[in-house]
Amino acid sequence: MVKREDRKVLAQVVEGLLRHGVGERVTPRLRERLRQVGLDLDRPLLPAYPVEKWVHCLHVIVEELYPGLPREEAFRQLAAAHVEGYGQTLVGRALLRLLKLLGPRRTVRQMVQALRSSDNYTEVELTELGPGRYELWMNSTLDAPGYAESLFVSFLRVSGAEEPHATRVRRDEESTVYLLTWTER
Repeated sequence: MVKREDRKVLAQVVEGLLRHGVGERVTPRLRERLRQVGLDLDRPLLPAYPVEKWVHCLHVIVEELYPGLPREEAFRQLAAAHVEGYGQTLVGRALLRLLKLLGPRRTVRQMVQALRSSDNYTEVELTELGPGRYELWMNSTLDAPGYAESLFVSFLRVSGAEEPHATRVRRDEESTVYLLTWTER
């Protein structure tokens, strides 16, 4: 188990959001604010970033790009842009193509691996509750309401899921449980 202070988000996650998902919307002011919190977009990305720094960056991005939106909606829109941007990276392009072929049920299972490969600490447990209903437990929490839920919905949409939903059902200091659903036809 990786200690909380040693948890890191890998570069492909940062690249997917900032270089591709946000891309041209990075203003000089946003670039400077990110530099102030330790993410310099004018230099090559580091192999990994501390989770606390990454979450701080997410808050800065939301403040700059979605100033008039409620916080949860802003994080949802940012997560949707993240999936779109991630799809423009080498790894992301391959993953999104695969999800289209797999369909929703196998995509949920593939998301477990995708979540584990995005950082150095995530553990995930998936429980099938019925057709188009899964419970997903993660050994982490994210101070970005709506962000993870929107990521899951975006991946399910890519897979062809109809009416995908993701809802946080429980959260404590160390873990979060989500309910993932879609309409089975």
